[in-house]
Amino acid sequence: MSQANLTLKLSALVVSFNAPAILERCLVSLEQQTLGEGVEVLVVRDWDAHQDERQMLQHRFRNVKWIEALQSCTVPKMRRLGIAQSRGEVIALLEDDCVVPENWCDAVLTAHQSPYVAIGGAVEPGNYTKGLDWGIYFCEYVRFMQPFEGDVRALPGNNVSYKRAALLELLQDRADEEGFYEVFVNWALQQAGQPLKADPALVVHNVNSWKFSNIFNVPFHHGRGFAGMRLAGKSWWRRLPFLGLALVLPLIQVGRITKQVLTRKRYVLRLVQALPGIVLFSISWSAGEFVGYLLGSGKSLEYWR
Repeated sequence: MSQANLTLKLSALVVSFNAPAILERCLVSLEQQTLGEGVEVLVVRDWDAHQDERQMLQHRFRNVKWIEALQSCTVPKMRRLGIAQSRGEVIALLEDDCVVPENWCDAVLTAHQSPYVAIGGAVEPGNYTKGLDWGIYFCEYVRFMQPFEGDVRALPGNNVSYKRAALLELLQDRADEEGFYEVFVNWALQQAGQPLKADPALVVHNVNSWKFSNIFNVPFHHGRGFAGMRLAGKSWWRRLPFLGLALVLPLIQVGRITKQVLTRKRYVLRLVQALPGIVLFSISWSAGEFVGYLLGSGKSLEYWR
């Protein structure tokens, strides 16, 4: 799509793979803002098992652009599909288990008055009650917990935005990838001299409640998929150091999470509650990385959520 055809300032792209009730909370938080002309909200989802909920949500949120994903479509593929159908000069990525404050869209556009190409923000915890939820939150998002601002090494895939022109140019160079993997996209931007920016005005709250599969299956496949893509085409001697690192990675991850929580001086008691889940998650992820470095991604990218 050429720049001449763009008529919108912002595309807020929501990838949905949780229960429809969780998606509804996300859309309500977007609906409550002042969404003036120039802003579109897109939802990408596989509705195969939720046709009744689909009709209800589409009737309630008439201004949303609904994009149908293929059955069992992965999150990276859904992101790429949504980006291809978006029209905004700025493209912001969310997931359905995130609730945004009432000024989030305005804050994204204000942030992009700066020259930064990629700008994201913090992911704060919702009203979790289970140690399992806290464990997964710490493993997935502790790096992005407030305070989180300035030039950073990574941005969360569920609270990040990009200037369209620069993003599409980068994706053209990565046309061989079927999905949008934010970790590799952000690495490519940094290698091209484009730093990542965390803006303290951009905050979302994660309101999910996870299952035990999110401690075992999901991190294993994420770890294997990440490792396989990271070293694709590399020789065995280049893989050996990573195999050794994967063996001690659980200790490293638990140590990093603990340090980040203690440094921020927030949710220290929740860290104690979450520790068993953190250990299991870290072991699962590390096992996935080891297999990925040894044998490649296999079919793990098909389970990437």
